[in-house]
Order: sequence, then C-alpha cells, then structure tokens
Amino acid sequence: MLSELWIRNLAVLESVSIRFRPGLNALTGETGAGKSLIVSALDLVLGARASADRVRTGTGEAEIVARFEPDPDSLTELGLDEDLDESGALILRRVVTADGRSRSYVNDRPVTVSRLKQLGEILADLHGQHEQQTLLREDTHLTYLDAYASAGKILERVKGGFQQVVDARRERDAFLARCQQTAHEREFLNFELGELDVAELRPGEEETLERERHLAAHADRLATSVEETQRALTEDDPSGTSLTGRGVRLLGEAAELDPSLEPLRRQLDEALLTLEDVSRELLGYQNKLSTDPARLETLETRLALLAGLKRKYGATIEALIERREALRSRLENADGAPHRLEELNAGVIAAEQTLRKATGELSAIRSRAAARFAREVTRELTGLGMLEAKFSVSLFPPRQGIQITGRPDPVNSRGAEEAAFVLAANPGEPGGPLAKIASGGEISRVMLALRDVLRQVDPVPLVIFDEVDAGIGGLVAEAVAARLAAIARKRQVLVITHLPVIAGRAEHHVGITKRTVGKRTQIQVQELTGENREEELARMLAGTMGGEEVRETARALLKEGNRS
Repeated sequence: MLSELWIRNLAVLESVSIRFRPGLNALTGETGAGKSLIVSALDLVLGARASADRVRTGTGEAEIVARFEPDPDSLTELGLDEDLDESGALILRRVVTADGRSRSYVNDRPVTVSRLKQLGEILADLHGQHEQQTLLREDTHLTYLDAYASAGKILERVKGGFQQVVDARRERDAFLARCQQTAHEREFLNFELGELDVAELRPGEEETLERERHLAAHADRLATSVEETQRALTEDDPSGTSLTGRGVRLLGEAAELDPSLEPLRRQLDEALLTLEDVSRELLGYQNKLSTDPARLETLETRLALLAGLKRKYGATIEALIERREALRSRLENADGAPHRLEELNAGVIAAEQTLRKATGELSAIRSRAAARFAREVTRELTGLGMLEAKFSVSLFPPRQGIQITGRPDPVNSRGAEEAAFVLAANPGEPGGPLAKIASGGEISRVMLALRDVLRQVDPVPLVIFDEVDAGIGGLVAEAVAARLAAIARKRQVLVITHLPVIAGRAEHHVGITKRTVGKRTQIQVQELTGENREEELARMLAGTMGGEEVRETARALLKEGNRS
C-alpha cells in the first residue's frame, strides 16, 4: 500500500505531501489544478524516464519520495523480503536535476533506474496514457492468462518437463561428442595399450632386474673371488678347513687333560662346521653365477624397454600398470557405446513424451480460459460504455523454443504458445494490440475491465487510474464507480477523476487546488472530509452555480458510497 507521497519542485508544484489510505482513494480538482502532476510524480518514482523539463523553474532539482507499506503476508509473493527497512516500509526516492540527470534510491540506498522500475512494477500499476503499465505489455499477457486459468500446477510440470528434455539432450550430445573423440583416439589408445600389454609389466620387476644386471656386469670378478675363497677353504694345502680340523683334534686332546678348555674346543668345532657350510654355499653360488654375455644383454634390453615406457607414459612401473588398466577400461566403455547411446536416446524420447503431454494439457487449459476470459472482459467493457468493443486473446506459437517429436511448432519452458490481448474498439475495425489504443480513456476503461476480471489473481497491491472517466457519464459512470470500488476491496486504488459518482465512492478523498501567489503558481493538496468533501462534490456536480439541491445530491452520493 502507498501510504504517503512527498513532491518537491516538480514543474509548477513547489512542495506537497499527500497521505493515502487503504481501499479507494479519489484525487479531484478543477481542470488544470495539477492532478496530472501527481500522476507524473508517481510515474517518476516508479521508474519512468526523467527529463529536465520536469524540474521547477529556478530550482536545481526535483524530488519525489513514495512510502510503501506492503502487506507482510504478501512479501514473499511480491519478492520484497530483503528490501524493507526496520519498520517494514519500502521508501522509493527519485531526484531529477535541472540538467536532466536523475538519481534513484530505495530506503536511502542508491539503486539503478532499472531496479527502481522493477520494484515499481511489483508495487503499482498506473493506467492512463503511460507505457510502463504491465497489462499493456504483451510479454505479461501469458502470465495473466495462466493466473486467470489457475494453471500453476500444470505450468510447473511443463517447466520441469522442458528442463528434463534439455538435460537429456545435453547428456546425449555430450556422449556423442565423447564417442566421436574416442573414435579418433581409438587407434592410438589400442597402440598404447598394446605396448603396455606386450611389456607384461610386474610390480617390483625393475628393482629385481637392476640387481641382476649389477651381478651380471661383475660376474667375472665375482667368479674369481668366490673360486679362490672356496679353494682356500677346502683345496689348498693346507686348507682352511684342514687347519681348523687339526686344531679341533689338538684342542680336544688338551681338553681331556684340562676340562676348562672344552668350551673353546666346541667353539672351534662350530667354526669348522661354519667353514664347511660356507664352502658348500660358495660352490653352489659358483654353479649359479652366470657369466654369459647374452644374459647381460637381455637384462639391458628389458631395462631399456621399461625406462622408455616410463618416460613415455608414467613415472613408475606401478603407474604404468594403472595406466594400462585405465586404457583397457576406456576401450571397453567405447565398445559399449552403442548400447549406452540407445539408453540416452530412449531417455530423450521419454522426456519429450512427458513434455508433449504436459504442453498439450496446458494448451487445452489456456484455450478454454482464453475464450472464457475474452467473454468476461468484453462483458465488462459493455458495462463500461464500450458497447461495440470486442476483446479477444490471441494464442500463437512461441518465437523461441525447441522442437520436439509430435509437435509442429517449438515449445519452451512456458509451453507451446504465447498470448496477446487484442481489442477491436469499434465495429468494422480489425483488432489490434492494447498498446495501440489511441484514447487514454479507452485504455483506462480496458484496464479497469481487465483488473476487475483479474482482481482475484493479480498480486499488484496498488492500481492507479487516470482518465478512466474520460467521455462517460450516467449509468456508465456508475458502472465504472462500482468496478473501482470492487477492485479496491482487494487492493489499494488511486483514481484521478472528474466524476462525482466515482469520488463519492472513495474511502479517502484528496482535493487539489491551484492558485497564484505573487507571480508564481502554487498547488495545494488537502484531505477532504465532512463539509469540505460535500463542497467538492457539489463543485464537481454543478460548478460554482450549485445550491442546496446540489449539496443534497452530494450528500446522497456520499451516503451511497458509504453504504457500498
């Protein structure tokens, strides 16, 4: 709800502050009194384009401040949860300088004009000769139609189905790209795997080969040393074992004379056994020791192969083995690509079927709702004095989307169609977009009819009508007043009006007057109650010529308005 509007130095308006109430608020005054400036100020603070001619002559800047107090229950729906100040208010401020530049603020935080306009579209809709009103924008018409049709659940299914198709196609296309890449790499991968397979790699093999190569490289020296050692132990005269055996016998004889020598005899006997064991081991080592140059060449070749593979594919034998298994797995997966592609294609087909079914249901709901909506709006227009007007909803394929099997036209996340509200205002004229309607009064009455039909589903909390009463009177004026009052039961309404029957219905009445002080024009704004309000209604009924009968009529209008 708009609770207060401050305006400073806007055109001829020096400074005013206007309070507004819930329900229907009427702004009245003589022609040229400055009512249009109030609308202009609201237009600016809701994000309209600024220009230097809006600034009061002789001043540096114009300033408009609007205080909104949204319903706490609707904050999430309106998307305003994070914008409010500590008091729960949302204060929009627009400053326009004399050179045509402007600054925008929300709760004293600088914002872009686009952000101000975005908030303005959430908070209010201004109907009159103003391009920014949402109902004139074709891109909003499908949203309004879906809200009228209560199509929220099926629309969510369409959005989900559309995303499933997009995801399924993306996964399939990515797989195809990988398959194409794998096909180009397959020959190389097979060659690489072949190299690693032929190598028959084993963990720890390199260390074993290095030890064996070292021994093979020094085989001759080892053979000579081992042979001489073995000969010294057993074959030389005297040999190591014969000398040790003789010592065992002599020490044994001594131990018979002196038993304390027995431990030494046993140690020497053990040494003899050790020498004999060493001799046998050395003989066996000699038999196994290879001095064949071919074996060394074989070892060198094998180690060179491993070193080459390590340089080419990995740092260690274990890393080479891991790479070999990874290559085998990649090639095995490539071999299963046709089956996987079948699965992915089946997923795309299933997702498209789900989307096709959901869009079909949504299209049927929209088609029925469009016909019903057109009838209701046309009926409202007839009651508002546009007797020959024909309103319709045009449904046509979306301009952007994706093709799916079974549908000739593209679909997108909003379904298989877009919508446009079309009006034929006079007999014999072709229907055209709402934004092309020439008369501001016609625009306002069309918007009034739409708002009345949509009042149960439209979340915008403030609706502003300018020129809604242009060219009407009598029963049509009463019908317009009744519809404004009906809309005001669901949201706040501001109406700029010359008709007393409309002003009499208002729950809050603001009078606007203009006077000249010195050589400058001043505009005054006053909340009208009691006798002041009766006088304003009397002026609207008969100008300055009214008498007591006119005041009685004014009182009757107020009484009727209070009763409704």
